[in-house]
Amino acid sequence: MIRIVNVNSKDKAPYEAEVFARYGAEYECVSTSNAEEGIAAAKDADVILFTAAKFTSEVFDALPKLRLMVRYGMGYDTVDLAAARAHGVDVCNAPSYGAEAVSEHAWAMLMAANRKIPSYDAHIRTGEFGKSAAYRPMRMSGKTLGILGFGRIARRVAQFGKGFSMRILAYDPYLPESVFADAGVEKADLDTLLRESDYISVNAPLTKETYHILNAEAFAKMKPTAVLANTARGALIDEDALVDALEKGVIRAAAVDVYENYPKEPDSPLLVPENLVLTPHVAWDTVESYDALHREVTDEVVRFLEGKPNLNIVNRAK
Repeated sequence: MIRIVNVNSKDKAPYEAEVFARYGAEYECVSTSNAEEGIAAAKDADVILFTAAKFTSEVFDALPKLRLMVRYGMGYDTVDLAAARAHGVDVCNAPSYGAEAVSEHAWAMLMAANRKIPSYDAHIRTGEFGKSAAYRPMRMSGKTLGILGFGRIARRVAQFGKGFSMRILAYDPYLPESVFADAGVEKADLDTLLRESDYISVNAPLTKETYHILNAEAFAKMKPTAVLANTARGALIDEDALVDALEKGVIRAAAVDVYENYPKEPDSPLLVPENLVLTPHVAWDTVESYDALHREVTDEVVRFLEGKPNLNIVNRAK
């Protein structure tokens, strides 16, 4: 019997349970991000579904039956992909479920930060009608939008920018020229994007090459009127450098939905700048995305159960 374990599960994932039962698979949900607890719960698993658990070579050593992992989401930086491949484990993600929702959220955050909407709202609620953060809104139409990374989400963000008659620059060194041409955007190197963009949407994966790609040096290259939104991965941005850039007026405003260090403590530096808009890692969260995520993850497992090739393997053998 195939055993499937869902770790980091906040619910019992009833859709998955119903589908897997049709195949006679054993299915268990646990909720933990602790490696030892995860190993204990999944020690005989053939398939693991996960969100934030970390998987190292040592973890794979303790899971000898494991053959497939599927993440509830796009990112997979918590998994040692080389170790997974060495242990014969395919790692899949869910790249499509939330593309529309995240792109909408990215655009909403750019607009909210640009027009100071959260600041106006907060001041009205404290009796300071008309007061807001001490920077000026600017018209978005006709300006330059820079997009860091150019996958599914980024290409949809580009379409929103076109709706505002914006010039679109995109940086992604891993894609051929034809991708940019087909999307009707200008391929740019990183320096050009940073220097010429009025608005920047961060939509790149987190890798060794992109870790802290937006740091103090990068902010110094940006326009002092620039607005930045990050809905990708928190560690793409050096958060200390971001706070410093906002407080010193190196850039005008920013909005982030993802964090290297979640601002859960009341003394978090991220809570200080009024020209920084914060949301709690919810860019993906719509009714439609939630349903699509469960279907997309389940479909990958069904392919495995039926002996068919998986579609979204991120550690394919070369």
